[in-house]
Amino acid sequence: MNIYVHHDAKALARLVGASHHCCEGVFLGHGTIAGEVLASFADGNPLDETWALDVELPGPRIVVWSGTLASSLFGDEPRTWMSAGRDAFRTFCDAAAPTLVARRRSLAFRPHARHVLSDVQSCISFTRERSGQPFELAVGPTDLLTVPMLDDIADHLGRIVATLAPVTSMFLLHDVVADGELLKPVPLGQGILPREVLRSLLAEHAPADLPIVLLPQAIPEQRDWLEG
Repeated sequence: MNIYVHHDAKALARLVGASHHCCEGVFLGHGTIAGEVLASFADGNPLDETWALDVELPGPRIVVWSGTLASSLFGDEPRTWMSAGRDAFRTFCDAAAPTLVARRRSLAFRPHARHVLSDVQSCISFTRERSGQPFELAVGPTDLLTVPMLDDIADHLGRIVATLAPVTSMFLLHDVVADGELLKPVPLGQGILPREVLRSLLAEHAPADLPIVLLPQAIPEQRDWLEG
């Protein structure tokens, strides 16, 4: 597997003695591909008028959320999935595309159950509508889950992985635990993910060279959970 680690940019800046950090995260290769930059991560809500993107971040692509019309990044706002949210997202993509092309960068949208790209169908529709444009997907399978879906987690994971593995630029793999109405990301093996189900789905559906991005804690243990 091509394993990358989602490093916190603030921590990296401290390690190298930098006075400031350029983004919220950097996906760096691990093991035999150590140091290779897969992408930068720019946190925040692209549909918020105050949000701004620096296209000169490290790596060939920048991972961002697809955004929400809620007042908080993971707020529950039904308008996000209706025409108002879809129109705002379309406007953002149309405005960003020329600069991305000129700077030879791409945006990899990270779907989430409370954002515009919220499920398998919205992700597939997006890839079809934006084919040939500087946009990609960066799918975290558990980002598309909600607390009520945990009762049938194997079925939901099966649909997500089988459908999106062929079209995503990477999988952001993390475990989850319930935290009120939301799911909290934790390292693989520290939550409720069914290990053998996920490993089987990846073996069957994920391309052999698909980048896998892990959280930065307990890397040896996560790799053993995933590959051992």
